[in-house]
Amino acid sequence: MYDEFMETTLMRCVNCHFRIDHERAEFIKEFNRPQVCRQCTTERKALGFMYYGHKTAPQLVMVPSNAKETIRILNRANRRAR
Repeated sequence: MYDEFMETTLMRCVNCHFRIDHERAEFIKEFNRPQVCRQCTTERKALGFMYYGHKTAPQLVMVPSNAKETIRILNRANRRAR
């Protein structure tokens, strides 16, 4: 347990060599992502929407931030579901 904690807290970015914060280090380790900090990452941001297809079982829908029309449609659906 202690070794895992130390391993994730001492992670450094391969580009800028700054220390990667604990939450980001856990994410990198769990999802097998490149060892880069938030400032150096090339991953695009995504938005998440709750889709209520059933009244007791919503689903999380992830959409790339550059899909403007899809975001508009999901915003309308999300407002209707509330």
